[in-house]
Amino acid sequence: MKNTIKSMMLIGLGVGATMMYQKYNKPVMKEMEKFINKTKKKMNKELEEMM
Repeated sequence: MKNTIKSMMLIGLGVGATMMYQKYNKPVMKEMEKFINKTKKKMNKELEEMM
């Protein structure tokens, strides 16, 4: 009985995590892309100033 409840809880947790990933995957990826692009621009500007 205890193992069955534990298994059911883990399956529920997995389903919840999968649903959250599917719902919020694109917005998070877009924000990460923006952040990476900003960082690249800053690095390029700093390198150009150094030379």
